[in-house]
Amino acid sequence: MMTNKEIFKEIVEIMREDSATCKDYGTGNSQEYESQISDDMDRKDFLHLVQEYLATFGVEGHLLFTDFSLEKIGFSVMRQDDVLYVIKANKDTGLVSEDKIVAIDGFSIKELFQREKTFFMGETAEREGKIWSAVLKFYNVLTVIHPDDSKEDISIIHNTKGTETECYSFEEYDDTLYLRFADFADLDAINQLLSKCKCILEKCKKLIVDVRGNGGGADSAFVPLLEYCFPEGEFVTDYYKPEYPIEINYSVRNCKDRIENLKKYLVGDIPEEMTAMLNTMIANNTENMGKGFLDDDDEFASGIIGKKGPEKVLIITDESCGSSGDAFAEVMSCSPKVTIVGRSTMGITDFSNCNVVSFDDFRFVYPTSRDKRIDYGKGLAHKGVPVDYYIPWSPEHIGKDVELDYCLNY
Repeated sequence: MMTNKEIFKEIVEIMREDSATCKDYGTGNSQEYESQISDDMDRKDFLHLVQEYLATFGVEGHLLFTDFSLEKIGFSVMRQDDVLYVIKANKDTGLVSEDKIVAIDGFSIKELFQREKTFFMGETAEREGKIWSAVLKFYNVLTVIHPDDSKEDISIIHNTKGTETECYSFEEYDDTLYLRFADFADLDAINQLLSKCKCILEKCKKLIVDVRGNGGGADSAFVPLLEYCFPEGEFVTDYYKPEYPIEINYSVRNCKDRIENLKKYLVGDIPEEMTAMLNTMIANNTENMGKGFLDDDDEFASGIIGKKGPEKVLIITDESCGSSGDAFAEVMSCSPKVTIVGRSTMGITDFSNCNVVSFDDFRFVYPTSRDKRIDYGKGLAHKGVPVDYYIPWSPEHIGKDVELDYCLNY
């Protein structure tokens, strides 16, 4: 097993050579954090220290250090003033929606926020929710006020069991089709969903696509939706024209890891065109290995032409919609048929296309591509893709779908 110091040293080396952030931030203030690491320190303290170091880079979502042995806490919150409102919770957490967390290990919410300020990267209170779950796992006891005004101290546990929810679903409302995508990770399941509702999709007057909390995946997963969301008879690329290219870091480590992962997909019975594409990608990484940053000249959505219907498309987003969710919202925002409702997306595509390195039970995730619009002050970080109709979050959202109600009455 690697020691704590060895793991941190390797992470710093990756930040120097392989992470797409190296141009902008190098290794950050690594020496300050390295001096605090010892091989006999508590596992949670080590995890906290490394995560805090990575948070200093200000890169959300695509720069992570996690512990396989430390499971999720099983509930999510939103902050307003000095209260964390529970919006979702597994049954065995002891929490319910509408619970108000007013203290954690004796700290008020504002005191704890100041204590862990680095983790929040300057985000506004409305955009902090996705970060609180990562912070609270380091603490033990919640002071909670229940909906009936009773007060209780509840221990945080990490092995809670949640009920599985559908990642992809559709619902028909008169002449409106509602589509829900919790992520863009499972291409087969998404294609099956679209096949099931194809007849409705072809005939509906209004389409609502809900990508709130979308955890990302592959941009190619939402390509089949594009023809329904852009004007009839016109190319998507006439509207969606990225101003700046993406550059990819072809470091030796990145290329070797990409080639190894790509070869895994070549095993088994796969279509010929998929085999050809994978072999091309392997050849590309072999040829460019060690060349550093090179521009990616692939044109997204090339050749796709818009259809007649639906007449209007509404996209629902929020601050937890990231990665391919960001990309989806950004592409759709270019169409005159589309209105985006809710709150700005997470905004984490400045640095993307992640690689994963395992250190025993720890996992380090870092980005290998960089959007060159960063150089012109046009990055999405901490801003996200803006909405056309902003619906601020409030405790009234708990138990009520304010955004969907707005879209159905639009």
